[in-house]
Amino acid sequence: MSTEIPATMRAAVYRPGHFNLAIEDNFPVPEPKSGQVLLKVAACGACHSDVLLLTNAIVDDRTYIFGHEIVGYPANMPILSVPLSCRIGPNVEGIKEGQLYSVHVITPCAKGTVALPPIEQSIGIGLNGGYADFVLVEPRQLVPVPDGIPPEVASVAADALTTTFNAVHNVAGLRPGTNKRVLIYGVGGLGHLALQIAKHYGATVFAVDYRRVARELAMKLGAQHAFSLSEITSATAKAVPFTVDVVIDFVVNEQSFTLDKAMTRANGDVFNAPPSKIVLTGVSAENLPLNSAELIEFNTQVLSTCYGSVDDMKSALELLASGAVKPVVHTVPLEEVDQAINDLRASAIVGRRVVVPGLKHHHK
Repeated sequence: MSTEIPATMRAAVYRPGHFNLAIEDNFPVPEPKSGQVLLKVAACGACHSDVLLLTNAIVDDRTYIFGHEIVGYPANMPILSVPLSCRIGPNVEGIKEGQLYSVHVITPCAKGTVALPPIEQSIGIGLNGGYADFVLVEPRQLVPVPDGIPPEVASVAADALTTTFNAVHNVAGLRPGTNKRVLIYGVGGLGHLALQIAKHYGATVFAVDYRRVARELAMKLGAQHAFSLSEITSATAKAVPFTVDVVIDFVVNEQSFTLDKAMTRANGDVFNAPPSKIVLTGVSAENLPLNSAELIEFNTQVLSTCYGSVDDMKSALELLASGAVKPVVHTVPLEEVDQAINDLRASAIVGRRVVVPGLKHHHK
């Protein structure tokens, strides 16, 4: 087997004005500069952010490779026999040969810098990402994956599980041993993970989803009840309405937010009880109906969250390693990334769809 890095690679490339990704077979393999590491991509999860970018909900005039839920290897593996020294730039230390790493995709700007938000100039969103055979990263972005976690499962921690851990643990403020009533709105790729974390912490967990298959998954994962939209609308309109302490909303549109507020209104003695919380975690381009008077009257906090820290990613990986969270994962080859994104757009995915560049594509 050759010990030379190939000059070109396969990549799913975004070009402004296009609503799909172009699979290119001869995209140049990037060369690591000082302080960079070239990873062989082992898996990269498909994310709803990709849908928003491809539908111009987030306008982007840059050309780059999509994919930001990345895990990969920087060292000799059967799939790539190349010396480690060939795949790291100068001034890089502490990278272990054979170690699977999860990539924290955000590279912070210097303080006071006026630029795009960090999330919009990160790997896979502005910078070349992981829907490819190789990707460039910085050592500070690499978090070792505990032994025993397959790459396709570990990729969930690169974004989805880190985001949900941040939402549940940091923003909602849940901790092990909690007795809170928590509702997960939207049992999709992120929601089914948040449900498991909240359940692991001891919360009484409810769910809302318009899809029967998602409600069935919620019940399988331990939800007390999984509501359809008509059921939750009726439940919140009763004389003694259905209420919870925390709603974590992975849909975030006018309908969901209206129901979020209804579910957090009956807080008993609002001046002595802890505030109820609505945690907005889903990414949406919709404007939401917000009246500060009703939030103050019912002692409701509306919070938002996006992604998480390197420490959050480490915690996410620990949840996977312990078996506390078991993602529902389906893998596809790189050539089927567009179909995966289209399925996301159509809400036709249960769990996570993960792109594995090493999977063989079967031509139809």
